[in-house]
Amino acid sequence: MAASTSVDLDSVSVPFNRFFQRGVGSCHAYLTLREDFREHVRLAQNEIGFGGIRFHGIFTEYVGVVHNGEDADGPKLNFQNATKIYEFFVEQGMKPFVELGFMPARLASGPQTIFDYRGNITPPKDWAQWTRLVHRFVAHLVGHFGIAEVLTWHFEVWNEPDLHNTFWTGSMEDYFQLYEETARAVKSVDARLRVGGPATSKTMWVPDLLAFCAKQKVPLDFISTHHYCVDADLVQGVPEGPMYYRGMKGMVGDVDRVRAQIAASAFPSAELHFTEWNSCPAHEDVYGKDTAFTAAFALQTIKEVSGKVDSYMWWTVSDIFEESGLSLRPFTGKYGLVNQHGIKKPVFHAFRWLARLYDEEIPLAHASARATRSTQGDVRILAWNLPEVIETDLGGGDWKTRGATRADAFSLKGLSGRYRVRVFTVDDQRGNALHAWRSMGSPDYPKAAEITALKAAAEPVCLRDEVLEINGAFTLTQELAPCALVCWELDRV
Repeated sequence: MAASTSVDLDSVSVPFNRFFQRGVGSCHAYLTLREDFREHVRLAQNEIGFGGIRFHGIFTEYVGVVHNGEDADGPKLNFQNATKIYEFFVEQGMKPFVELGFMPARLASGPQTIFDYRGNITPPKDWAQWTRLVHRFVAHLVGHFGIAEVLTWHFEVWNEPDLHNTFWTGSMEDYFQLYEETARAVKSVDARLRVGGPATSKTMWVPDLLAFCAKQKVPLDFISTHHYCVDADLVQGVPEGPMYYRGMKGMVGDVDRVRAQIAASAFPSAELHFTEWNSCPAHEDVYGKDTAFTAAFALQTIKEVSGKVDSYMWWTVSDIFEESGLSLRPFTGKYGLVNQHGIKKPVFHAFRWLARLYDEEIPLAHASARATRSTQGDVRILAWNLPEVIETDLGGGDWKTRGATRADAFSLKGLSGRYRVRVFTVDDQRGNALHAWRSMGSPDYPKAAEITALKAAAEPVCLRDEVLEINGAFTLTQELAPCALVCWELDRV
């Protein structure tokens, strides 16, 4: 028997919080010049509409901000590619969340690099040359885009410096020097520009940076950090260790802990941005990234942390992503909302349906559903069924989960008039490109006709579409298998 959830359309609503739309991640900067990547961004903007973008490597050799040759005060600088990169995103209505890194080779103190694109992870050999680069880069952005525009951006210092010899060869104290030098260089262009960090993994170093900035009187406008549900144990303060699924308790606990650290600091009004999050950081985790589970996980997490963060940036928008090399097959467990061919994954629809919810949310006594109404009386309801994780497989196999089909019933009160009632679903088979790809034999290099078929199979399935006269009470019912998503749309006609 379906458990009934009351949806009183005449009850007091709360504003629907769109923090999940305020930004999304991408791989490294130079890839964003690819036209197929840009098509993926246009698709996401057309159907979801993210407010911002963040990516690694604006200072890598590919982008070429440090040029050959010398000027009187240091290496010649070249912002041609960087300008083209940011111009595209501004044209898409996205505010750059500018990650300042990695170290240009000519400024680097050592040869150590990360990823296939060889981002240098060493401190600068000359701090004056680093701050010169940052100041001139930011000044160029202000001059090109205008101060009114760039004041809406954020400047983030580095990426995950807590991962020693992975993203940063220096110590925490070395990073704090990098943060101070960089923050002061950004503010030297205009004190109103927003700068922050530490952009750490697993929410590390947050109280340390807050204390350092307070003691040294270093500007800090926001805290940024990252987390994943499959990650190392932080409950006991262990920064590294075995990877396991931490569940919603882990995700919410991370956010609550960082919010409390900010509140207890000298910067209690600092913004909080989680500039990376996903189910798992492993690059070959197909189940955690490409299945309907990912969609249900995203919806549950977003509901659980709503109201606690200023932005929450899904990592990433596209599988055009080459930290460990480009994908060898259409679905390999990379982070994107779409795969390398622009085929939507189930999680794309999770974000799309969230984005389509109205601005007035009706609080529900349901742990895995959202209901909203428009000012014209239209209604949208979204529900999902997230199973319990028993065991992960980060090498590409299916995870072991435990869950049961759930029967939902939503009893709506306050409807009056003619409505077009539509019901859509995505699950392990329907609206699921991974399932369709496997069903066609898992081709490594799908032909154009196969890609067209996969894109069609990736779209949600419509279960119901009819026009009804509704006055008073009306009940919507649906069974949701584990990992299923269902979206109800009731539009006045």
